[in-house]
Amino acid sequence: MRERAQRPTTAGAVVSARDARGGETGAAQAPAVRFVLASGNRHKAREFGAILAPFRVDAMPAGVELPPEGSESFAANARAKAEALARAAAADPALLTGLGLEPGGPVLYLADDSGLEVEALGWAPGVMSARYAGVDGPGADRANYERLLREMRGLVGPLGRRARFVCSVVAVTPAMTYHTASGQWWGAIAEAPRGEGGFGYDPVFVPEGSTLSVAEWPQAAKDRSSHRARAGRALIDVLRGEGLLHAEPGPRPG
Repeated sequence: MRERAQRPTTAGAVVSARDARGGETGAAQAPAVRFVLASGNRHKAREFGAILAPFRVDAMPAGVELPPEGSESFAANARAKAEALARAAAADPALLTGLGLEPGGPVLYLADDSGLEVEALGWAPGVMSARYAGVDGPGADRANYERLLREMRGLVGPLGRRARFVCSVVAVTPAMTYHTASGQWWGAIAEAPRGEGGFGYDPVFVPEGSTLSVAEWPQAAKDRSSHRARAGRALIDVLRGEGLLHAEPGPRPG
């Protein structure tokens, strides 16, 4: 499989474009698209809607089964989810019509995988971030960051607690061509959780240049600065470069 040379874009982001069938990606012109997100996570759906505005992001339709996340890489997990949604929509056009989209219309299937990497832990938890403590359900986020804090006892200073959030995002076309981008957000792990906002590891992650945890940040500031925001902006650059977003969308419905 061939991959185009990577190029830097928005700070902290790297982008590339690939063809899922092994060929070169094309630059066919297309009207402004809508994104359909391969996730049932309401936080992600809201966040991507803000990041990719004014492009519209629709939540994944009910009834779509996504593959379990593996341990290879963030990018592989994101691609698998986006392709599963694209195949489901091709097999059942009602999934799109239920969103007000016509089969074969201007749509891109969007997915991401993201997590936290801590340098002193050999970049763990990495792709296992969401499953780090082996807990499912409403208590998973707290269990995950509490395990992280236990494992980091005794580690002090900016270098001892240095960490980054990483996000890989993939957009798949109805023809199964896929486009990838990634973003990183550097910071450090706090000694204890702080703040009530956000989700995941937000209460224990303090971005570079800030004294607040992400859970203490206003949501609008997080939408501008996060690893997901950097990956999303980089993906828009890729899609524009491929001619897939050559027309800007009109006003979004209220």
